[in-house]
Amino acid sequence: MNQWLSALWVEILKLRRSRLYWISLTTSILLPVMIGLVFSGWIGSQDAFEGEINLPGFMKELGIVISMGGLIGFGFVFSWMFGREYSDRTVKDLLALPLSRYGVAAAKLTVAAALCAVLAVLVFIVGCLTAWLVQLDGLSFDAITHGFSGYARICLMVICLSIPVAWMASRGRGYLTPLGFVLLTIVVAQFGGALGIVEYIPWAIPGLLSGASGEASTHLELLSRMLPYLTGGIGVAGTLAWWRYADQT
Repeated sequence: MNQWLSALWVEILKLRRSRLYWISLTTSILLPVMIGLVFSGWIGSQDAFEGEINLPGFMKELGIVISMGGLIGFGFVFSWMFGREYSDRTVKDLLALPLSRYGVAAAKLTVAAALCAVLAVLVFIVGCLTAWLVQLDGLSFDAITHGFSGYARICLMVICLSIPVAWMASRGRGYLTPLGFVLLTIVVAQFGGALGIVEYIPWAIPGLLSGASGEASTHLELLSRMLPYLTGGIGVAGTLAWWRYADQT
């Protein structure tokens, strides 16, 4: 257990000293500010937004942004956490540590998922502060609490859907394969509606729940709602199995 905590701390230190950490934090702060300013009409045009211009409408927009942009942003986090070890040729040194391969992969998965969660919460907090600054209608504690419940559910789904990117980064031994996988999932999610199977495509479920493709779908089947979590579970199993059994030479 102490060895795993040490590996976890090492991954945190590597993340803190990387450019990814500061770039992701800066993006998570600037993005909701820009959306809030445009949404309120302080800058740009409000014509790009549908629905009422109030706090519930703004919470919906934040959910839409996470459901779509989160697949790219969170996917890049998992891609960096695993792909950099192969690109920097440090994977052999990492596996030489007195820690099981499961422990190394689990530490990386934990730190990546935690960073994604922190970024998601930061987006919401900055968004609420921006809503208060521009004095959006309907601003209240109850409205924020209600908005956060739906927002958190979407974020959790997107994080789970990003976990298989770690598996792709490990198999591809770098950045190119996982980033291509992220783009592929987005394309598949977009074309799922034309095929009439969008509710059975895991990467499309957060967008359906957020209303990214129109009205939010609140009557999805239980299977559809579980698909993102099942996909995340497969990603965890695949990543751990790859690091345990694959030849890393």
